[in-house]
This record gives sequence, structure tokens and C-alpha cells, in this order.
Amino acid sequence: ICFLANTVVMTRIQLDASSSPVGEVDEKYLSLCMDIGQIAEPTRFWNASGPGETVGHPTFDFHSSRLRNLTAALAPAFLRIGGTEADRVYYALDESVATPSFPPHPFSSVLHARHIDAIADFARAAGLEICFTLNGGRGARSNDGAWEPSQARALMSYIDQHCYPFSVWELGNEPNAWPLFHHGLIVSPEKLARDLLKLVRLRDQVRPSDRIAAPATAWWPKIGEVPALAFGWSPQLIVRFLPRFCISLAALAGTSDTAGSVVRRSPPIDILSWHYYPGLSDRSALARHHRAACSLWPAAAAVAIA
Repeated sequence: ICFLANTVVMTRIQLDASSSPVGEVDEKYLSLCMDIGQIAEPTRFWNASGPGETVGHPTFDFHSSRLRNLTAALAPAFLRIGGTEADRVYYALDESVATPSFPPHPFSSVLHARHIDAIADFARAAGLEICFTLNGGRGARSNDGAWEPSQARALMSYIDQHCYPFSVWELGNEPNAWPLFHHGLIVSPEKLARDLLKLVRLRDQVRPSDRIAAPATAWWPKIGEVPALAFGWSPQLIVRFLPRFCISLAALAGTSDTAGSVVRRSPPIDILSWHYYPGLSDRSALARHHRAACSLWPAAAAVAIA
């Protein structure tokens, strides 16, 4: 159905399907996602009355029996905990240590042990496995821009100690959109591939049976993968993020022996991931600035490719 002005145009499409299945997807193929901004505090919920978001509502209630019963009907499935706020959150897992009223700079929210406990208890009750997006943002990086895994190690160790049903890990949410949502932060796909190997080593040490998903880039209809564009003293434009990430990761998966030959290992990641947005809510910042963003694309061609 197409709506053109005040006219409705009806189009009939007929599809011929095989009487027998040509393939079979995993039973957890259709899964769920929740923004960590509704869990970590101060929370960030969408604004039901208009654009933008509201800050400071109580953290999400995972103890609702009605929600648990409804969710259990969708099992088996993954529950992905991620979203934009995943790259701004600080993990404060030692409840015996007083946590400041505000998260340390440059973090914008705090995830406590009680939040992790609630997520895990909900997942167990509903029969879900957790896919968790680790912070890959500015607060989790050293002065030279490299990812620093100490916070991730603390979180994974806490989960392992409690045998919580976390089974998939991501490093960052939509890294090609970081310049837009994280104050100009730009990380090349080659650098992200090197960061990811740190996560792989960490996983092997702490949670060896878990899987790694990456790079979780953002894709839009028509334009495809969103270019990473950052302005500043040295403007940068990064295109083809996902293929460059994959090429770099494949190169890093090989090591040279003393004879100079290359020994191939298994791929460092278990799941290749991307986020496709066939529709865009009018509450989205991208929707509000759509015209301004479109006007930048011609100019972006003149910016040096990173």
C-alpha cells in the first residue's frame, strides 16, 4: 500500500514459495533488545509527549510478573542489552564502595551490581540468554585512544562468579555513528579491530565458552552504512566501516612463524552484526536534523578519507 498525498494506491504482489523449507534458522533467531539507558542511572527514557528524552525515571522494573510471563512466551531468545548509552556507562559493581551521586567524567550513567542482578534474574525466569554491549566509548579508552579492558574484565568476572546467563559480548554500539552521538569520537575500523582482539583475549581468559559479536554498525535504507564524519582541526570521513573492519580483523587473525609463513587461526568473532533501520521514529535526533544532515553529504566528499 502506497500513500501519495490524499490518494491510496493498492498494489498486489504474488510470491511463489516452495512447499518445503530451503533452510532453517536458529530457534533464537527472533530476539529482543533493550536500551541500557532505561537501566543504568540516571536513566534516559524516550519522551512520550514529543521529541527528545526524559532523564531520571526509576530504573526499569525487571520484577514485573506480567512482563516475565509475556516474555517467557518468546523464549528461547536472546535479550540484547545495548544502545547508545552502552558507550557512556560506568560499571560500579562493588556495592561496599560508596558511588558518587554523578558518574565520573566522561561517563554519563552508572550500572550497579543490583542492575546486573536484576537483568540476570529476569533472563533466567524468562528463559533468555543475554547479549551485552560493553562500553567502547571515550570513558573506556586511554589517552592514546586505545580501548582499556579493565572495566569489562570486572563486569565479566562478576557475571562469571554468579553464573549469570550472559553468552554474547559486543564492543561498542554502532561505532560508525560515534562522532554523531559521542561528541566527535572517531575510531577507525582498523583500530576497532585491534581493540576487539583485546576483548577476544579477555573472553578467552574469563568466559571462554561465550561468543563475540561485532562490529554492530548502523545501516540506513538508500545510503547503506552510515559514514562516520567528525569535524575538528583535522576533519575525518570514514566510509566502508564494516568491510574495512572485516579485512583488518582477517589480517590480524594470522601470525607469522620464524620461516615467514602465515598461520591462519579461526576468525576472532563468532557473529557478524549490523543494525538496519528500515524506519525512523520522529523522536529520533536524526529525524529532527534530517535536512541538515542531508545537506552535509555533498560537502563530505571533499573531506579527507581517514
